[in-house]
Amino acid sequence: MENSPPAVNSQRTIITHAVLIGLTPLIPVPVVDDLAKSYFQRRMVRSLAAMRGRPLGAEDVETLAVDRGGGGCLAGCLGLVIVYPLKKIFRKIFFFLEWKRAVDLTSAAFHHGYLVDYVLADWEVLGAGTKSAAEVRDAIDAVCREAPIKPLEGAVGATFRQSKNLLVAGARLLEGSFRRLGGRADEQQVAQAVEAVEQEEEREIEGVVNRLQGSVNSIPQSHFDNLRAQLAARLKQQSPTTPRPS
Repeated sequence: MENSPPAVNSQRTIITHAVLIGLTPLIPVPVVDDLAKSYFQRRMVRSLAAMRGRPLGAEDVETLAVDRGGGGCLAGCLGLVIVYPLKKIFRKIFFFLEWKRAVDLTSAAFHHGYLVDYVLADWEVLGAGTKSAAEVRDAIDAVCREAPIKPLEGAVGATFRQSKNLLVAGARLLEGSFRRLGGRADEQQVAQAVEAVEQEEEREIEGVVNRLQGSVNSIPQSHFDNLRAQLAARLKQQSPTTPRPS
């Protein structure tokens, strides 16, 4: 059915991963924090695709999941040389800034995951089979840029304020696992580090996820109706392309 909202089980998957993505700014391990964010973004898309019976190839997962246009090597090196030492000196100031970024990232990740799930759930109705992953991502990004995030941002902010100790504990658990990697972590090592503490991590943030799920369910349905309507309109406006082979 067109404009059907995500099912309850996919909603929890989206919220869990949004919280995990939001935790990554609180992990003071250079480079690894960004690798962890990308790992959780990919895992969310893969999990949603599996739930919806729409398995995606690695390239399409990458396109739909991971942030585009990163700062590149120069930005990464500057972050190591300038930002991380400053974080140690001005720990309290940077914690406040990263806490705000955690709220923003969680809100953005939820909206992104919600729209990815909508495409996967209503694949034929939305004509997703005639689109490339890049076209679908373009449409999702456009809706996320234009849609108001205040309803969810307020819910995330309130939940995080009530759950500060749980969130800090969850970030420290990931940090401890990542620090054992040493200074040259790659994507595969980060994935293994997350998997090593996965069950414990989910227990740490379970209370946060439960609270946020309750808050999300209290947001007016019109907010989500608007998101889906905007995405459907954008996908239908795009000129059809040759269907991608399955």
